[in-house]
Amino acid sequence: MLKTNLLTATIIGLCLTNINTALGVIVSVGEGNKPNVSDTLAPFNKNAVASFSEGVNLYEQGDLKGSEAAFRKAIELQPNFAKAYIGLGNTLDDQGKPKEAIAQYKKAISLEPKESGAYFNLGLTLARLDKLDDAIAQYKIAISLEPTYIKARYNLGNALYTQGKTTEAIAQYTETIRLDPNYAPAYAHLGNALYDQGKKEEAIAQYKKAISLEPKYVSAHYDLASALYHQGKLTEAFSEYTETIRLDPKYVQAYTGLGNVLDDQGKPTEATSCYKKAISLDPKNAYVYYNLAVTLAREQQLDDAIVALKKAKELFQIQRNSKMLQRVDQLFKKINIRQVN
Repeated sequence: MLKTNLLTATIIGLCLTNINTALGVIVSVGEGNKPNVSDTLAPFNKNAVASFSEGVNLYEQGDLKGSEAAFRKAIELQPNFAKAYIGLGNTLDDQGKPKEAIAQYKKAISLEPKESGAYFNLGLTLARLDKLDDAIAQYKIAISLEPTYIKARYNLGNALYTQGKTTEAIAQYTETIRLDPNYAPAYAHLGNALYDQGKKEEAIAQYKKAISLEPKYVSAHYDLASALYHQGKLTEAFSEYTETIRLDPKYVQAYTGLGNVLDDQGKPTEATSCYKKAISLDPKNAYVYYNLAVTLAREQQLDDAIVALKKAKELFQIQRNSKMLQRVDQLFKKINIRQVN
């Protein structure tokens, strides 16, 4: 999605947005430091503005190549058009060209050092490259220029959370919510951070708030289901896992979670069906094979359990997951004992 604010022949403010697949966030150019009409109209080449607008429209339609060409044309006509560099950076980043995108964001910054959105987009790209310290530095600059920049605070929280700095992440999520009480992702991620601190009831409250704001928020339903499951609230967890699958029939982890609930409820046949569905969607998910093996072994379907367990071991070996490999070996021993008996 892409948002624009246009006024007749010129741009007053711009917000280019697209869904970031790695982080699940919105890429935004920022809404602060918007020039007045009188400031913008005079220096800008009308043809450059027209090309820029074309780039915005094509980007919104998902035509990244066309959008890239239009933004490059705008820059050719108006070499100091900072927002065109940001737009070009976004199209390049979406095409899997992060290094080229970074160069465009840095060019925008050199032209307009107070353009908060350039720092923010640069931060997002760096975060996707796992350069979290550098990303955090860019988010902080964006916030220093625009203290109410909601998405910059939210993504700063995400980066801090990824680094294990849970308390700092909570502070950013909380501030995001203060600035925008209707921003559902902040509640969901706050829930994750609180859950990691062992504050399960508070986490559940945040997931529910996120869902109340966005009823189709799939990952919030899933996280709520998982939190409820670990509290032993199987009926409620079942409901949330089921809703997750209804909203996204390809949500692998939801089938696994639902299988766990059904297994705990004494419904091994239904649980097995859920695990097999998860495997059909993600054949390289070692944990699902392991869970399937546990359920099959308990039901004395030992040959099938061994097949699933061998696959789990193969995948865990690839992952070099020593902890789970130990558990696999322990289950093998139990199955062998049962076969002997």
